[in-house]
Amino acid sequence: MFRKYAKPLIITVLFITALPIIIIYSAVLHVRYESPSSLLSLDSISAKETRYAIEPVFIVDVENGQLLEDCQLLIDDGRISGVNSGGQKLPEDYVRIDGRHAYVVPGLIDMHTHIYDRVDLINSLAHGVTSVRNMRGMPMHLRFRSELENETWAGASLYTSSPILDNAQADLFQHALESKEDARTAVTEYKNRGYDFLKVYSELPEPILTTIIEQAAAISMPIAKHGPYGALSDGNADITTLSKFQSVEHVEEIYQTLLRFDFDESKLDNYLHQIKQSGAFLTPTLATFDHLTELSVQKDAMINSIELRRMNPFIRFLLTRLSVNRWLNTSKEQAHWNIEEREVLLKITQRAEELGVPMLVGSDQGTMYLLAGVSTHKEMQLMQAAGMSTHSIIRSATLNAAKAMKLDMQIGSVSPGKLADLVLLRNNPLDDIAHLENPIAIIKAGRFIDQSGIDALSKRGEQPSSWITGFGYIAEDLLLRANWMF
Repeated sequence: MFRKYAKPLIITVLFITALPIIIIYSAVLHVRYESPSSLLSLDSISAKETRYAIEPVFIVDVENGQLLEDCQLLIDDGRISGVNSGGQKLPEDYVRIDGRHAYVVPGLIDMHTHIYDRVDLINSLAHGVTSVRNMRGMPMHLRFRSELENETWAGASLYTSSPILDNAQADLFQHALESKEDARTAVTEYKNRGYDFLKVYSELPEPILTTIIEQAAAISMPIAKHGPYGALSDGNADITTLSKFQSVEHVEEIYQTLLRFDFDESKLDNYLHQIKQSGAFLTPTLATFDHLTELSVQKDAMINSIELRRMNPFIRFLLTRLSVNRWLNTSKEQAHWNIEEREVLLKITQRAEELGVPMLVGSDQGTMYLLAGVSTHKEMQLMQAAGMSTHSIIRSATLNAAKAMKLDMQIGSVSPGKLADLVLLRNNPLDDIAHLENPIAIIKAGRFIDQSGIDALSKRGEQPSSWITGFGYIAEDLLLRANWMF
């Protein structure tokens, strides 16, 4: 009797045991070979002309905070070919587009995002964010970047970090480094895989952080640093060390770890002076703390105000359990503390502005239901609430970002020879940063996208990938870092 059923029983047990493995690897294979053919191409949403003039327009000089009036803006094969006074005769073969006295700014650059789905890049572009810096690199980001460079579909340009480099106690989602040799190997590996820069995190021991910096310098790999703490947490950060970073992220980490929840202005000024002298940029990321504060105060009313359909459902599932529920279930006392701390973070940002620390706009989009595009504008509004001038904010979102990535010869200002990633606005953003929220046209890689094209991008941004796709992205990253997949 037993022999009769033994074989099918064993097969059933083996199948049930193997089923999770089959599902995981199937999901990974799915995302590795998926086709983005359902996404919108630039051809489908933009004017066909590649050589054209827009006039009359006002051009925002982001370097000096001035307005150039009555201009003729020339675009040729993806680049700005001229900025002339209005009314001049058009060069041969240029098509005229009525600028209707729009205000032209460089495309916005969000320097701290977490991209988990292609629609994040679509929604960014629909809000005038023409480039983003992704701060938690995974294998799919290299594919997304390649597709965008080949104009397979329309979205914001993507610059991506490596997987996050952390200490030996790192969580599952980060690359744990246990030795200097681990650090050297990781830096070289991620450079060879094609990531744009390194993201270093948390309480990295000084020898490992130093090894990362030395190896990165040897192979020309930029670094961005999460917070000032770890090897820099004693309040006397070494200027030489800070100068090795593209940027330092999160003013909340300055308050929580450098100042240890004590707003000591002399200690704060000392650190901010060192950032300024080092040449590193500071990314406040005010939006993410504002968001958790509103979650803790408004609870479900806050959730109901967010267009959650724009997020990948698996990523939303993870965020709910890993972060959002914490703030929905927090006490009134903690919510009150969050409100008070949010004010301190605005003060730190204000002080950085007063001391002339160069800053970047980074929303931390992708954390706690922070939506692509929307969160970039929220970050800029919070920077304005902190006392930053509109000119300083716009420069932080454009030219400063380009300089931080050493791309200022390519993007970041409305200048001849640069890539034509631009935004057209109905009202002057130097008067109010909120005027950046509703572009009337976007130029991406020289392609003119009018209001109907923007609307089409926004509509497509409501359709993220499936639950299994989001799961596959995360699984692929985990398996590759565990050396369980080639």
